[in-house]
Amino acid sequence: MTQQLFVTKKFGTYADTLMMLGLVQLVEYALRETHQKRDIQIVDQGTCYCLQLKQSINLELVAKLNYTDPFPPVKGQKTDVSKIPQEHEYFDVVEVRERRTLFLNYLFQQKGKVEFNEDAPKPPHPSTQNGVILTSMRHDRNHNELWFLGWQIGENYGKFLVALFTAFSQETDDFTQLVNDLFTQATGQKLPETASAVKIYLPTSVQGVNRVKADSNKVDPQKTDWLSLWLIAGGLFQFGISERIKIAERVFDWRVVVLEPQDIQLTKYREVLDKLRQFNPPSGGHGIARFDAELVLKFCQKLLDYHQSQADAETDEFELFKPVNQFVSNFIGTHFGSKGQVYGVKEVFTLGLPGWISPENQQELTEYNQVLSEHLSVITTLSAEEGHSELLAAYRDFITGTNLFNFFRFQVSYADYVVKRLADPKAKFFPRLFSINGLNLMVKNFNHRQNEKELDLRDITEDPGFLRIAKAINSATVYAGKDEHGWDRIYGLAQRLSSQAGSKKDFIIELSSFIASYENENLRIDEELKKKGKTRRIWTNKDDLDRVINLIEEHGSSLVANLLIAYGYAKGWGKSQESNQNDTNDGTDTELDNIAEGETEND
Repeated sequence: MTQQLFVTKKFGTYADTLMMLGLVQLVEYALRETHQKRDIQIVDQGTCYCLQLKQSINLELVAKLNYTDPFPPVKGQKTDVSKIPQEHEYFDVVEVRERRTLFLNYLFQQKGKVEFNEDAPKPPHPSTQNGVILTSMRHDRNHNELWFLGWQIGENYGKFLVALFTAFSQETDDFTQLVNDLFTQATGQKLPETASAVKIYLPTSVQGVNRVKADSNKVDPQKTDWLSLWLIAGGLFQFGISERIKIAERVFDWRVVVLEPQDIQLTKYREVLDKLRQFNPPSGGHGIARFDAELVLKFCQKLLDYHQSQADAETDEFELFKPVNQFVSNFIGTHFGSKGQVYGVKEVFTLGLPGWISPENQQELTEYNQVLSEHLSVITTLSAEEGHSELLAAYRDFITGTNLFNFFRFQVSYADYVVKRLADPKAKFFPRLFSINGLNLMVKNFNHRQNEKELDLRDITEDPGFLRIAKAINSATVYAGKDEHGWDRIYGLAQRLSSQAGSKKDFIIELSSFIASYENENLRIDEELKKKGKTRRIWTNKDDLDRVINLIEEHGSSLVANLLIAYGYAKGWGKSQESNQNDTNDGTDTELDNIAEGETEND
């Protein structure tokens, strides 16, 4: 009875995931061709992956299957295809790359909104860049050799699959030998034994330019068992995400990432991944950090889109409303640095997923998707070539982790960037801002531990005094400007507040100083603004400051300071009721709506 298959992790890199993915696509093919139930759940059990099937595989039917390509041979401009039979189709890298370029140009012109009509170019193959990297790194020969050795199995392919599934249904470390033994017993023939292990398949195990310390100058390819490499090659081609990353002018590296399953159906995993790679791939033209951030944000968007479609179809809601990192845990990848005519392994890395994206109902699926779009609109205005590398790196630290303070570190620097950009008359576009609604959704799923108690951040962000002072910060920095609004913009406030956040006393002094200056400015300009019929600034009072001081005592100065900065430099603040009243200092609460101070052209 074969209802579970186990893939032991033995490499410590994305090769483990790729080998499992290479196997699971063979299982899916066998179930489909023999008309058996195809539901496959991929579960990460720590030391191994478990492929859980809906019912046991009928191996007698599988044994009768004919050969089919688990991955195609590839052909670049200089690829030797002499071993590929003339009648066999191959993956034409030149053709599919041109098709992808045409589609991405169309996507750019349409501002990301795809309309499938007669004039629209055909979408590219999801694995286009996986074919391109094989030819770019000169691994096409190795890839095609792996394919050719598999193709030679020929009429015994069904028996080979039976041996493969039988071996992986047993928790064994030496599955290669077991598969060979079972295959030989069934056919009297042997499987290929070894193949060249190039760096794209086993990034930490290959001799040559990628080694940190080489014992000699030998660059001979390392040999390893053919079966492992064949499975890895299939997983990489069908499921990998590869992209050229611009490092400097005319200098490009390659970055390859694989999505690490946690507990997810294969159909969901494949569909979400294919739509990401095909219709909305992350951009590699603006540096490493932006690529990583876009990758995480766009993947989360596609996952929520999938969940939305399932919710509309009234699927079991229990399977939809979980944090995103309970379906997939992270991205694991390798960065290949350009070294003239060759590429070397520069870094093996992991990118986490934002666990705070945790919709609890169908409405929140839409709301979280809007937040993701908002975050994308912010980071896509930043690029390494424009000098924003530190900002992008800070944002990546946040979106690939679970620490809200990483967002605060980004926001302090971004607040300074926003104010300078707003004040620059030569700026080509207005900076994008995070919204209050988006921040509210973010902080909802972050709890803060203080004095051995779990505290809800909404106790801070929904406090009337906190909101009024945050809006005052917004009025003095974002929604400001002598010509536009009638009062001067304050510069460097986020940095000053942040620099004093480590001390309760120093932060309260700095905040009090700002409020005093702000109120003095209000006294000077309010009457004139009233006469001209312009929007007047919110007034703060002593009670507001007292409430914030109480929050500082309960939650700490660092957290309150950073939340004030985040909300103070956000969009979504409504006009204060004071602007329509004669008494300008009556302590009326602030309204929050979607007509924003600080919003203007920043939508």
